Amino acid sequence: MHGIKRTLPVATITIFLAAGSFAGSASGQAEVTHASPAATKSTATMTPAHTRGTRATAETPAELLQLLGERIKAKDVDGIIALHEPEAAIVNYDGSIIRGHKNIRAFYVEWFNSDPVLTVNPRQTVVAGGKRGLLDGTVRGRTAAIMGDYTLEQTAPDGTRESFTGNFCDTVHEQLDGTWLYVQDNPYPPHGSQQHAH
Repeated sequence: MHGIKRTLPVATITIFLAAGSFAGSASGQAEVTHASPAATKSTATMTPAHTRGTRATAETPAELLQLLGERIKAKDVDGIIALHEPEAAIVNYDGSIIRGHKNIRAFYVEWFNSDPVLTVNPRQTVVAGGKRGLLDGTVRGRTAAIMGDYTLEQTAPDGTRESFTGNFCDTVHEQLDGTWLYVQDNPYPPHGSQQHAH
């Protein structure tokens, strides 16, 4: 399973996926890192995510990306799982699918052993779909695609540090309460050759 370590949990990061704040614009940059003193942080302007109960929730796709990054930096596996729908999926570097909370949890636990430093650049977010409520006219149940690129540095199985770059296209879904959760974290969308995706 060590090959799984090439997968970007962004959105990426996708999550790619944020040791700093995330950009509210489509062309902003966000950095996802671990707690290493060598890691640098980027700063950008963004509305903070809202807090409900003991955990912050996301009321926009951008806030969801921000929260994922913060929880990756903190290696908060429970917090990461809370940002995914129960049947959410991560696309692995070999094209296999990691599906459901239990498997996503196992993925993150192993991936964090590689001491990852992830920088995510969201480039475009497209929100569509949903249904308009009869009483207040509010549209709920929308989906969004968050697209961009990233760089990832991590420890290889032989102990050396390795770096990767790639693109991501994550799918997120608005819940009935207006918050957003991940449906799919895809750091390897099909674009160009297979070599380009790795």
